[in-house]
Amino acid sequence: MLASSLRTPTTSRSRGLSRLRRRCARGLQAGRKWAWALGVALLCGGRLFAAEPFPDFEAELLAEPHDWEVASLDESLARRLEEVERQNSLLARQLAELSAQQEHSAPAYAECSATPPRSSGYDRQSGVFCLVRGSADQPFELRADLFTEARYTNFQRNRETWTDSAGDPFPIREFESIEVTRNFIQLSGYALDPNLQFTANIFSSTALNDTLYLGWVNYRFSDEVDVRIGNWLLPGTREWLESFRFTLGADRLMATTFFRPNISPGIWVQGRAWDGVNYVVMLANSINRFTQGVERVGSSKAASMSAWWEPTGDFGSGPSDFEEHDSPSLRLGTSMTFSEEANQAFGAPGINNPEDTILRLSDGTPLFRPNALAPGVQLTSVQVNLWALDAAVKYRGWSLSGEYFWRVLNNLEGSPAPPPQSSIFDHGGLLQGGAMLVSRKLEAFARSSFVTGPFGEGSEYGGGLNWFPRGVREWRVTGEVLQISDSPAQNLLTGYRAGSSGTLYQLQCFIDF
Repeated sequence: MLASSLRTPTTSRSRGLSRLRRRCARGLQAGRKWAWALGVALLCGGRLFAAEPFPDFEAELLAEPHDWEVASLDESLARRLEEVERQNSLLARQLAELSAQQEHSAPAYAECSATPPRSSGYDRQSGVFCLVRGSADQPFELRADLFTEARYTNFQRNRETWTDSAGDPFPIREFESIEVTRNFIQLSGYALDPNLQFTANIFSSTALNDTLYLGWVNYRFSDEVDVRIGNWLLPGTREWLESFRFTLGADRLMATTFFRPNISPGIWVQGRAWDGVNYVVMLANSINRFTQGVERVGSSKAASMSAWWEPTGDFGSGPSDFEEHDSPSLRLGTSMTFSEEANQAFGAPGINNPEDTILRLSDGTPLFRPNALAPGVQLTSVQVNLWALDAAVKYRGWSLSGEYFWRVLNNLEGSPAPPPQSSIFDHGGLLQGGAMLVSRKLEAFARSSFVTGPFGEGSEYGGGLNWFPRGVREWRVTGEVLQISDSPAQNLLTGYRAGSSGTLYQLQCFIDF
């Protein structure tokens, strides 16, 4: 609006200039000849000094403006307009950068707005329910949020069995269900000090009929250093680190499900290393999480990190270009995970978190299953080394992102004898792209991923539509169809089952209140 108000027609400017000069002439006639002359000289571009004391100045003021004067004024206004547009563009980029910083892979930390003071209720500015609003004399704040993901899943097989690495056949089952795949009740805030923060997630899923706790306590020293301790995901791959709320399709892809680590208790540091560069570094119990807790077998431990660079500083959350960037926005990243894992099957293994996966071979066989690596041999421990590179770009509603994974399993120990393999190398990747058909309302997308290794390979491809009924990212309906061949991955939430081949249909609704 400010820029458009400067676009005044040339004729209007000429008339305005003439009126200004006549007013200046009347001022001269009233006795303020030299002061008005100096003002007109400064504002209208007249002569500031002259050999004679302005002999015909009043006549010149009453005359029609010269073409060179109009052109000079046009040029001046054009320069002002260009400067205003440049400043508007800069402010828009800064606003987008601030919005992007507020959205994170973990549930965002959003303070209740300062006004009205000490009141409770829904805070539209931060998008949370403010139960207790903090203030200078009351250093405590409590916020609540609720987001729910419900999904219809239908898998139709195209063959009846698959065979694992030991040569044992297993049936491929068709399934159809309606589930509340993820339901999060989130309580967050701070106590004693606005930088001493907490986030508690009560996570439930009908896929496993279980409810568990996820969350952390953290102290935010600065934008560069935020130290956290709690139970959260290891940042081993980009699609895994980004929130499930912002996936391009219904859920994370098969390759991510196969390679990624899990959720584990640990301590981590995250922040902004410098402008445009962000990082997360975590030390955790394990990447191959089971139910044992402190009674787990062995001394498993894991280290995981991720770093990413956003040159333009305004990439935003998730792979979709919901922001509809006016210029290309790029993100480059890398992630690494190292872990020593013991065979928990010697204890009482189990999975009570539907997000969890277990280590598998590239044909879908569980790594610690007896005879998986050789007849009569059961793996007792292994070292896992995972590296991933990712890149993504967004531009005018179009998006393209990819990630590639390399995994080496070494230091293989077995019982009653070591396995014949000294190491196992698997690799794979994913590629996905989207396009906004209707701005912030309807998006089309296509996705594909694959995994390959010495025991087999699997792949998938497909696509679908995202509909944003309220024009915001947090309310989304997704329809997707995936064609799967020899899936090496399995997870109760994603629809992937080890060894399966067939067609996966998914219709999902995600709501963030």
